[in-house]
Amino acid sequence: MKAALELHSLSKAYRRSDGRSHPVLDGVSLTVGEGEFVSLVGPSGSGKTTLFRLIGGVEKPDAGRIAIGDREVTGERGHISYMPQQPALFPWLTVTGNIAAALETGGMDRKMARKAGLEWLRRIGLEGVAEEYPHVLSGGMQQRVSFLRALLMPRNVMCLDEPFAALDALTRADMQRWLLQLWEAERRSVLFVTHSIEEALTLSDRIYVLSAAPAKVVKEIVVPFDRPRRPDVWLAPAFVELKKEVLDLLGQGDGSNAV
Repeated sequence: MKAALELHSLSKAYRRSDGRSHPVLDGVSLTVGEGEFVSLVGPSGSGKTTLFRLIGGVEKPDAGRIAIGDREVTGERGHISYMPQQPALFPWLTVTGNIAAALETGGMDRKMARKAGLEWLRRIGLEGVAEEYPHVLSGGMQQRVSFLRALLMPRNVMCLDEPFAALDALTRADMQRWLLQLWEAERRSVLFVTHSIEEALTLSDRIYVLSAAPAKVVKEIVVPFDRPRRPDVWLAPAFVELKKEVLDLLGQGDGSNAV
């Protein structure tokens, strides 16, 4: 499989207020293939969000390099679409306006972008809120719009940083199913950060388990479940065994789902 994103031996340290160095990443290497869904799990503070800042060009690594497709992009911005933990919608634009803005970034003229945005909202069942502003939407609806906007950005790689963390359990499960359906239809290359092992196993083709900071890749796990994923995949014995393996790798073999 051709790589859409490659990280080669990335290391990063920050300077503390007392002048001491605080290493966050230590030689992290990973790949995301074209049309592949890859997740990162690791302890809190293990540098997962720092990795996204490096991939997005917001910061530069102290060592290592980043490539998207055949091009090195270390320290460059504008090569990925990004979805943060909280919906990053433009509050002064309607739902349709937010979607159209993503399409306009790809070069579509405003009239066509609005028409295409309305069609996308119909496809995902949100045509009823097309002319509403983000603040009147529920958290789940805001995240749907935010994901769709990221999906429609003219970028081959999507980075999703715990996008469902703030949702309640039922809404989160519904969002996972919805995301899978939409992603399986479009097959973009995704790097997904989550604190839920079950979420990573439900969504991913592969999972990279990170150590505590300074983060290293502890293990790469291939998720063996066929696509499209069955709604009850979490009941499969292999799912339970993989969850236990990840918990053990994280040193949390007590059955807790929080990482």
